[in-house]
Amino acid sequence: MSKVAIITFVEHQNPVDRGRMAHVLNLASELKAAGTEFELVFAGKSVEWLPQLLNADRASEHPFVRNYGDHFDAVREHVVACNFCCKRFKTHEAVGAAGVPIIGEGSKHMSLGRYVAEGWQIITI
Repeated sequence: MSKVAIITFVEHQNPVDRGRMAHVLNLASELKAAGTEFELVFAGKSVEWLPQLLNADRASEHPFVRNYGDHFDAVREHVVACNFCCKRFKTHEAVGAAGVPIIGEGSKHMSLGRYVAEGWQIITI
């Protein structure tokens, strides 16, 4: 069975973005249910989703986050975030405090090429 890296760059500024994130979370849930080894990589502006999805008290969040928060919680142990992107979009502190692994050295992006080098199947959304 192959390993899968779901790499998401989905922003969260409009309904289309929320639809894309629904697909990301549904795919991750399906892979988990099938027992597939995977990582859900938040990169680019997608890291702006993380503080909302990681919020334990989602009552004040957008209805999408309230409705899909359980999907995120179910796959949370597979989530990683790009160091550079978290710093650039000011989510580093919140993401790190929540215990999500932030990958990348110093001021660098995480290496997405490692997934290719290690033979992972890559899906970008």
